[in-house]
Amino acid sequence: MEPISAISGGISIVKEGINAFNYVLGLKNGKVISALFDANGTRKYGNKKVIVEKINTGSDVVWWYKVKEINDYVFVRFPVIDSVVEEIAGQENGESNPGTIYWRWVSKARSGTIVDGSSDPVNITVDFIIVGYQPKALIDHFKNV
Repeated sequence: MEPISAISGGISIVKEGINAFNYVLGLKNGKVISALFDANGTRKYGNKKVIVEKINTGSDVVWWYKVKEINDYVFVRFPVIDSVVEEIAGQENGESNPGTIYWRWVSKARSGTIVDGSSDPVNITVDFIIVGYQPKALIDHFKNV
C-alpha cells in the first residue's frame, strides 16, 4: 500500500500538469491534443492525431516508444501512475546523446535481475497519457507582456 504522502505527491504532480495544460488551452490559438494509451502503445481514448509507435528490440521485456511527429506540436508524456516508474531516454545507433524522441519506463526500484543475459532494466507496463501543444501559442501570448 502506498503511503499517503506518496499518493498526495502523485496527485500534486498530476494537478500541476493539468493546470499547465489548461493554461495553454486557454491561450489564443492554444490547440491542445491528447490521448490515453495502454502499455503496448494502443490508444484507449483521445485524439486520433496522437499516434504512438512501440519499437520492439527483439526482447519481450525491453521496448521503446516514439510519438509520431505533427508539425508545430511538442509532446509531453506521463504515466498514469508516476510513483513507481522512471523514464529512460533513448537514442538511435550512431547518435552521441539520447534525445527526447525515444523513451521507455522502468521501475524506480530495480530488482537487479539479469534478464536474457542483459543488464538492461526491463520495462514496466503502465498506461500513459500524451499531450501535444503548440509552443508558438505560448510565445505569442508573452511577446506583448
